[in-house]
Amino acid sequence: MILDRNTQTARPDYHRVKVLATVLASLCILTVAMTLGLGHLYMMAIAVAVVPLVSYAVGRRMLAGLSAQRETMDVAWDGQPVPVRVTIRNESNLPRYFVQARETLPDGARFAEGDGVIPLAIPPHGTQQAQYQVVFERRGRHRLGPLWLHATDPLGMFYFSHRLREQTEVLVLPSPLPLPSLESFRGALHTAAGTHSAPVRGDSVEFLGIREYVQGDPLRRVDWKHSARYGTLFVRDFERFTQTEVCVVLDCSPNLQQVPQSFETMVKAASGVLHLAYSSGLPFRLITGSPEIDSQPARCSTEHLYGYLYALAEVSPRPDHSWREVLAKAVGEVQHGAVLACITAGADPRVLPMLHACVRKQVQVIALLPNVPALDPQSKLPDALHDGEFLRLLAAQNATVIPLHPGGEP
Repeated sequence: MILDRNTQTARPDYHRVKVLATVLASLCILTVAMTLGLGHLYMMAIAVAVVPLVSYAVGRRMLAGLSAQRETMDVAWDGQPVPVRVTIRNESNLPRYFVQARETLPDGARFAEGDGVIPLAIPPHGTQQAQYQVVFERRGRHRLGPLWLHATDPLGMFYFSHRLREQTEVLVLPSPLPLPSLESFRGALHTAAGTHSAPVRGDSVEFLGIREYVQGDPLRRVDWKHSARYGTLFVRDFERFTQTEVCVVLDCSPNLQQVPQSFETMVKAASGVLHLAYSSGLPFRLITGSPEIDSQPARCSTEHLYGYLYALAEVSPRPDHSWREVLAKAVGEVQHGAVLACITAGADPRVLPMLHACVRKQVQVIALLPNVPALDPQSKLPDALHDGEFLRLLAAQNATVIPLHPGGEP
């Protein structure tokens, strides 16, 4: 970091009072000297006037030769403290006292503790480190800085500031919204043949009937009563369904700009579903209407998860977004037996007929709807969660509705 050479001098009120008092004292002594004709009082008046100038020169030099370096995380989570370490270096031959450093925070960020003021006392060619924590309350790209250095003169009569020009960028990811109601799809089911697309953490089967034994069938499926009756082995046959993937569809319609808090809750819900699919071992994908995001195939990996989280960190309602087209694309591409998580806030009955194809594909449809009145009380957006007719039509498509509330618990 390099010091900005454009030195800014600020004079708070108490500094101005000290300067004014010194000037008045010098004038009073000069008046007495002229009245009484005492030569030594002239010298005293000059000394009183010169001392502030000397103190000003010393204070102005306090910020010269200082440099700083900021170290923090490149990626963080919203709402969680992010450690920051600042190292101030004194490159001059003189010590630096009466100096303070203060961080400049972007909108939506705050110090976890204190006000961010760092008192400094640095020896010649020495360094001083300070650590503090910053909480970013909103996702997105944030910049820490500039770092301001403030100093006073030895008499505390003047106030000086230098600005360090370099800034540090931090990408803040949306923290996952807890979704305990989605525990029902926490595990991929496998086929009767044993093939599966994800680790099994559950057992949901449908009885198909009894058939003759085929080499390789497990003995635990042998129906001994039926086998004894006919004199040959018979086994009970079951069908097990495979949930091949989780498809998260996020509504980014331009009218969601009217409900910023609801949209933030929707983004956190998308993060929550992706985390849940990842922890369940299911391949997942995200569809937002952006070609770069929508074109990625479903996978289950840490790299895939964070790629989507980086995209969610900067997603926003777009004027060219068509919710009906995006949902139609997702329904057309979703695989048989998958989970389709639709995250929207507005009640648009025109999108519901598209979900009828999900019934034929045995796709589990989950509608995550934010509680718009609680999140954005001034909004006039048609609220899906409180629209009885819209909810009735959702139920007709065998969709599961999960409300999203401000506190994070559905």
